[in-house]
Amino acid sequence: MATQIYELDWDDTPAGKFRLSKPEIVAYVRHFGQDTNELHEFLTRFDFDEWVCMELFVDYIYGKSTKSGEVGSDAVQYLNIVSGTFFSEEAELALHNYIGYNNNRFEYNYDGSPPFATFPDCPLWVIQITSQEKQSSSAIFFMPAIWWKEANMTSESYADSHFTVNSKWNQWYNDPFGKNQHQNRYWKNRIGSYSPNFIARESGSTILFNNYKIHFDTFRNRLLIQESQLEAMSYYNLSDFKTEHKTQNFLKDSANGFIESSADGYRFYTETKLLVTDADFNVISESASKVVNCYEDDFWKIVLDNKGVLMTKKESGDEKRFKYSELKLTTSAFSNNPDSLTIYVNANRSVIFFEKQLSIVDTSFTVTNLNLDSLFKKEIAPYYYDNGQKRQLVALSAERQLLLTHNGVFELGSDEKPKLINQKLKEITGEVLFYSAIKDDALNGIWFVAGIDRLVFTDVNFEKGYVFNFTEQDLTDKYFNDYRWSELFLDQDGNLWYSLFGPELKKIARKELESKLKTAVAYAPKQHKTH
Repeated sequence: MATQIYELDWDDTPAGKFRLSKPEIVAYVRHFGQDTNELHEFLTRFDFDEWVCMELFVDYIYGKSTKSGEVGSDAVQYLNIVSGTFFSEEAELALHNYIGYNNNRFEYNYDGSPPFATFPDCPLWVIQITSQEKQSSSAIFFMPAIWWKEANMTSESYADSHFTVNSKWNQWYNDPFGKNQHQNRYWKNRIGSYSPNFIARESGSTILFNNYKIHFDTFRNRLLIQESQLEAMSYYNLSDFKTEHKTQNFLKDSANGFIESSADGYRFYTETKLLVTDADFNVISESASKVVNCYEDDFWKIVLDNKGVLMTKKESGDEKRFKYSELKLTTSAFSNNPDSLTIYVNANRSVIFFEKQLSIVDTSFTVTNLNLDSLFKKEIAPYYYDNGQKRQLVALSAERQLLLTHNGVFELGSDEKPKLINQKLKEITGEVLFYSAIKDDALNGIWFVAGIDRLVFTDVNFEKGYVFNFTEQDLTDKYFNDYRWSELFLDQDGNLWYSLFGPELKKIARKELESKLKTAVAYAPKQHKTH
């Protein structure tokens, strides 16, 4: 039966050998960032001393999960294939006895978003989905060796009826390929490849910001926590970040307010006024204001208010007011404030507005509106469906900018034509989800927060990539499967601060970044193998 449905190939030594002890399993999956509490709970729940680890390549011939033959990549799917293809009668009996003859089907865990181990009663852990297409897939996984028993390929099995999901209404794969958020989350968590590199966060060096907005003041190496409901505003001097300071909350009752910092002090914009203070938060002036965002350099002055967008060329005084709709922006103050909408001027002195869409206004006030999702619809991989993350513009230089979006990473050059660079980044890092980025001028490269809590470094030309697992790995945060509101910045001492799952900034010391990068191994496509 199995050989009539699938064409199969396999590698039985992705971890260097086929049979592994429990410590060897832990040592191997650490290189995928998966040495977590969830893994240890899994190894405790299925308490076996010996495990088998393999990579299985599956080509679906006649169709299995949908009428069109489209397939999934979850643990039950692979257990079905393995048990229907390789199990000896003794191994199948052992698995039946473990699961129970009257409880042979699995239930998805739908309490919130799917956790990493989607099936609490399934004895197979998928480490990495190495490929996923409509009619084929491959994955590296491990399972208890007692259910293997040196089996040879067989052609008949009861797996089809025994090792499936309990109800057809409880399956991910009734939806079109790549169009189910639960399937995609499971899939995306297992794309990152094997990496030999590890890096340590500085122990105890965290700052909690409780889902509030943050503002990094580069002039004073200071972090301000924006919260509109509290009487006081917290801030931290990053040279002594364990001491919390408080001052008057100039943005109280202004959820869409924002802060500008300068060498002289601060400008606090609320929905109704502008307060200017010195560096010690002493008020210098207060005036009425409807500004929701602004930008100014030696050429442009740009103001967004309740009437639209006013753009002024400072030398000539030429100006033009645009309606928000002309730049494909909403009238929402939330969507137009600096935390959501980035304004940047490139080497051509064109103004870039980047939020849900990309709008570019050149020096003659000519507008170009670009919907990246529509323009690159055919090139965007299915696993980006229902991906949630903060959109960010990262300036590599006045000639080059990166646009991080829920559909991947785009690059803008001096020709102002966006290019999708997902595939290039995947080729040099093995990762596909990049949540934040910052250029490191001293190292002439770019740091990314990517995948399931991994740090990635690339050169500025994207020729080589280095992927780092953290020495302490924890994916149990309650926000793990939610929106990735990632923050990332380098402080004045070159220390890297980042957040990914929850409202907590974590510090990686400069000396750690530099020393680990010197000895790091660049990513290679077959790096998930240890032999």
